[in-house]
Amino acid sequence: MRRRSRAAVAVIWSLLLLMAITSGIIGGLFITYLRDLPTLEALEEYQPSLVTTLYSDHDEPFATLFEQKRFWTPLEKIPRDLINGLIAVEDAQFYQHRGINFRGIARALLVNLRALRPAEGGSSITQQLAKLLLLTPEKHLSRKIKEAILALEIEKRYSKEKILELYLNQVYFGHGAYGVESAAHTYFKKPVDQLNLAEAATLAGLPRAPNYYSPITDKERAIGRRNHVLARMVDQGFITKQQSASSSTATFNEFSFEKSRNLGPYFVEYIRQQLEERYGTYAVYHGGLKVYTTLNIAAQRAAETALFEGLREIDKARGFRAPRIRSSPATIGGTAPLSYLIPKAGETLNATVTKVLPQSMTVQVGGYQGDIALDKVPWLDTTKPRQQLQTGMEVKVQVLGVNKRTKRLDLSLEQDPEIEGAFLAIDPRDGGITAMIGGYDFERSKFNRALQARRQPGSAFKPFIYAAAFDRGLTPSTIINDAPVSYPILVDGKRTGWSPDNYDRKFRGPTTLRYGLEHSVNVVAVKLIERIGVDPVIELASSLGIESALRREYALALGVSEVTLSEMVSAFGVFAHSGIQFLPYGIRKVVDNKEALLEEYTPVGRQVMKAETAFVLTNVLQGVVERGTGSRARMLGRPIAGKTGTTQAATDAWFIGYTPTLVAGVWLGYDTKRSLGPHESAATLAVPIWTRFMQRALKDSPPEEFPIPDNVAPVLVNYPSGRPTTPDDKDAIKEFFFR
Repeated sequence: MRRRSRAAVAVIWSLLLLMAITSGIIGGLFITYLRDLPTLEALEEYQPSLVTTLYSDHDEPFATLFEQKRFWTPLEKIPRDLINGLIAVEDAQFYQHRGINFRGIARALLVNLRALRPAEGGSSITQQLAKLLLLTPEKHLSRKIKEAILALEIEKRYSKEKILELYLNQVYFGHGAYGVESAAHTYFKKPVDQLNLAEAATLAGLPRAPNYYSPITDKERAIGRRNHVLARMVDQGFITKQQSASSSTATFNEFSFEKSRNLGPYFVEYIRQQLEERYGTYAVYHGGLKVYTTLNIAAQRAAETALFEGLREIDKARGFRAPRIRSSPATIGGTAPLSYLIPKAGETLNATVTKVLPQSMTVQVGGYQGDIALDKVPWLDTTKPRQQLQTGMEVKVQVLGVNKRTKRLDLSLEQDPEIEGAFLAIDPRDGGITAMIGGYDFERSKFNRALQARRQPGSAFKPFIYAAAFDRGLTPSTIINDAPVSYPILVDGKRTGWSPDNYDRKFRGPTTLRYGLEHSVNVVAVKLIERIGVDPVIELASSLGIESALRREYALALGVSEVTLSEMVSAFGVFAHSGIQFLPYGIRKVVDNKEALLEEYTPVGRQVMKAETAFVLTNVLQGVVERGTGSRARMLGRPIAGKTGTTQAATDAWFIGYTPTLVAGVWLGYDTKRSLGPHESAATLAVPIWTRFMQRALKDSPPEEFPIPDNVAPVLVNYPSGRPTTPDDKDAIKEFFFR
């Protein structure tokens, strides 16, 4: 008995020793893991990565900058249905456990064993939060242990509501959307607090596998997942069976996912570069800045419509270019599948040719089809349709009409132009940039031709020569002889002669400066710069904002020195605003995510040109529109001043024009210089685009006259001669002179 007693005692002591050792090991591991864990101070100091938002001149949001698309939303603004749906499907015992849902883990093990694959997870919402915020995503046992320990620590310190708020603002919902607010906009184009039950259940079902259950990826699978969430909500008593049944019938037929695209991408990039320089990359992509800009949304859209339509028309006149053959489903911008796209009238989209007949072709746009009559495509050689069009080709189409019931489209054929263009509009009264386009397609080329491209302006530079002349006492009625002239020059060390010629190869004899500028007579401009000197022109242009280097030669009068569109538009803004210069700018003010003001810009004007000179020049530039090379803009029926510019061999086409409140410029050309065509000019290419823009941009603005300075007097003169005349002269015009 004594031996048995001793043996029992030995066994007990052995068990106790084993338990002590095991407890020590577990305790040691716990302490070791706890020591390696991040402190909860990181959670307390947690600042979610927030979206920087850009606002228009009327404080309307139009673009965002982010690394992860995320907006912070307080829990009280998140619908209870969304919160309950998440709890029902992810962690039904959320309010009962202390960080680890053991019942959920056991249930997940059974489900996974039955499915013979990882079909369900058992992590609690708190564990998922720990993983999201504080731990790396690797799938090791040690990380799961750390996750569990950290979840217990989080639950000790924070309320359930705070845990839910952090989780719902952090979790990924697919397609670049982090947090419920971003997800609501991405999937349903509405704020999170406006979601209905079906929409809330859809979002609640996404965190488990965002891309797998996404209605963008697979509508039927998304419906099944949403209905599973609704059923779980019924099981948990969050909703009734009737509510579940009603919401289960909702479909995604009207679902329209569009690739996220900022309005005015070149302007957005211009602003982004300034923000990064001032505040750093992290603040721009994570800090939730609010940036109030000068961009006018209506003007930007008007500019994009006018320029893009104009470029496509110019390109079509050069004929159809056979596109590539597709081997995969069509996409929007190369990313989002078109399967669930609902096309909208006015959009230009990729389409795939599915059938080619002698008189028509059929194309597919996602789940929609449309026929295009080939006789409605005058720029296509309809005598050989099968040699130009093949099944499987990807073509561009513009959507003219949509029948959602039959899934038929009314379409026109388009093609992306090879020619490039740029557009810039500024308010001359303060320098604010109202519209900016740096090229046809930001994804195709991020080079901003409005700011960065230096090109010859051609005759668009002539106003600087005339302004310098008016400053020196010459008038619009001053006569210069438009006759052949030759200037000695050195070419490769050899003396030769340069003889400027006019665009139409004609000479007019004695010509007024007004006529010379209105009709862009080259010889008059060259003789004028010879008369007043090159240096005064360069000095004046520099004071007006032309920063590019200007060549000291008479050919400067013909626009041979390369400048940027922004320099030209800014300088013409001085003409428009009585000689007062406001430097172009795009940012009005910046505030941080707590509404603290970081910067605010107050425009300051400088008188860099006499008001009398600016007005007299403007009055002559009005004649360019009324009688000269800019006459296509006359249809606007309001006071307009401007100047065309066509370079030698028509490699560049410009038009800069203005009213008292808006100055805008358009440039057209190829990136690698080549002719736009032997008979093309700015009058036929650039002016129509500019006019389309002004029609839309000024449609709600009444016509305004340019203010006449006190020191300027009107006199009736004969238009051809520039000499004073009487009212009964049929060629009489009102000319303005310094008093």
